[in-house]
Amino acid sequence: MNMLHKVEHGSIFPREDGKIIDEHFGALHSKHDGFSLAHMLAPAAWREPAQVADFDEVVIVVRGVLAVEAEGEHLEVAPGETCLVERGTRVTYSNASQGEECEYWSLCMPAFRPERTKIDVL
Repeated sequence: MNMLHKVEHGSIFPREDGKIIDEHFGALHSKHDGFSLAHMLAPAAWREPAQVADFDEVVIVVRGVLAVEAEGEHLEVAPGETCLVERGTRVTYSNASQGEECEYWSLCMPAFRPERTKIDVL
């Protein structure tokens, strides 16, 4: 049994909004279900619809500023900062910048799976 697992390149979740999700650990790439870890690149002015997830999510911003809106609260998460969004929270993520990419990591427990996320359809 291997005790160490190095990932040089993950698996890309297909998207149509310009955001890149490169999963290093999780249901898609490593078949882990207890957690997932993904490297995210959100283009300038990117925004996704509100969603409610059946997992806890921690975001760790590396570059740029990630806007997080939930339950009437608005936070901006800057490089070196983290934010926990607890499962069952209706949340909207967006890039706070109109001109720069936002780079961050997302840790989900249990692992992100599309069926664990309910996205608002407008």
